[in-house]
Amino acid sequence: MKLTDLGEKEIIRRLSEFLDIGDDAACIRISDEYLVLTTDMIYSETHILPVMSWEQVGKFIVTVNFSDLAAMGAKPLAFLLAYGGPDEEFENFQSIIKSADKQCKKYGAEYVGGDTKYANKLTLAGTAIGLAKKPVLRSGAKPGDVLAVTGTLGSAAMATDLIIRKLECDKKIIKKALEPEPRVEEGILLSRSVSAMTDISDSLSLSIYDIADRSNVGVRLDINRIPVEKTAIKLSEDMNLNLMDYALYGGGDYELLFTVSEDSLRVIEKNIEATRIGSITEEKDILGIDSGREFAIKRRGYEHFRNLRNRNQNDFIVK
Repeated sequence: MKLTDLGEKEIIRRLSEFLDIGDDAACIRISDEYLVLTTDMIYSETHILPVMSWEQVGKFIVTVNFSDLAAMGAKPLAFLLAYGGPDEEFENFQSIIKSADKQCKKYGAEYVGGDTKYANKLTLAGTAIGLAKKPVLRSGAKPGDVLAVTGTLGSAAMATDLIIRKLECDKKIIKKALEPEPRVEEGILLSRSVSAMTDISDSLSLSIYDIADRSNVGVRLDINRIPVEKTAIKLSEDMNLNLMDYALYGGGDYELLFTVSEDSLRVIEKNIEATRIGSITEEKDILGIDSGREFAIKRRGYEHFRNLRNRNQNDFIVK
């Protein structure tokens, strides 16, 4: 059996039978705090859009790792980068490193080192280290909790799709795909009151399933409550695009999906941009609700290895 027969999610599930894994990052208790560690990789064939500048690539590798820390409610402390790539101009290589260092400093972390190796294709593997008082796992959601999300969804996937198809796109929407930001401050604030949390990198759908599976609960998702940008709505209407499909099954937004009590959400909404999009149920179904009509939410989004089986030019639009 090949890895492509399983897909990334099933690979992780099987490894979790003998490893303590399954959250956005690992946690090690140190006195009254937790060291939070994560590693994430980007690859030119699946993550790096052809229009990305070297600076945007450097920023992006930090963002995807700090987003994992944010999902755990951790403050970034340090970052390491392993660089693999073909022979390249030093100025371009240096642009990646300088940009990564700048993104680290933006969130109060230090770029502390890494490694460089020759590779046929540009491959960057980041490692981020953070600190948290109380890390938030995916496994704490309870029936009766509210399901909510930070920011807006769908813009990054839409922009990436249009870039690949070489179609015009609003600059604000393009920036969502090329320069996403990790929700670090939001994650720290949310960690004080939420019951479960994860980031949305591969799709809202997959992130919902991640929380539901780990918490052994079901979800009712109100499709009409999913927050989208006004600019994206207009663009989708002008170009006859299905924005809800991008928002539900696309990715690359790096927003936070979380579960919380009704009362706590009211407090949260006063401090950050957050939107209630559904509820947690005891029944294990993952259902969408659209104007009173119920339907099953597909477990769909970008999944490494599995997407390679039927790969096309747009396969990496969702991360």
